[in-house]
Amino acid sequence: MKPFRTGSIRHLHCLLLSVCLAVTMCACGFQMRGTAALPKEMSVTYIKSSNPYGSLVNDFADALRTYHVTVTEDRSEATAILDIIDDRQDKGVLSVNSSGKVLEFQLQQSIEFDVKTSEQLPLLEPQRVSLTRDYLYSNTDVLSKEREQVVVRRALQRELVSLAIMRITAAAR
Repeated sequence: MKPFRTGSIRHLHCLLLSVCLAVTMCACGFQMRGTAALPKEMSVTYIKSSNPYGSLVNDFADALRTYHVTVTEDRSEATAILDIIDDRQDKGVLSVNSSGKVLEFQLQQSIEFDVKTSEQLPLLEPQRVSLTRDYLYSNTDVLSKEREQVVVRRALQRELVSLAIMRITAAAR
């Protein structure tokens, strides 16, 4: 009989450790976070907005498509209507230096939305989600800071859409 080599013992320990971890994870109730489902009534969704060609509508459409929802521009084809009731964007000064020049800005955005079936039955009552983001400002680098504001604003909006989709999936349970 051949003695075990160091490499094979290490391999056996790794295998045993992996099996123990897998059993422990199953025993504690851990489950991989899958994609939550949107209501089946949203299989074909029309997005209603006062700005139908804006980036918020595009972000919602992209998010819905990741859930295999067909986004339609024809309201008569829709099985559900996602209504963007309100979209507010604000920018405020967060801090200034001793000479009164701006050091930080705060970007704020909130959206209010609801979801109804094509027969106007509510799937989700009106909801409001809001977020704020801060960013540093420099008077010497104005152009890049303006571009940074655009990037921060876009990221803020995408995160708001994600929060809105989470609210819709939570209501579907």
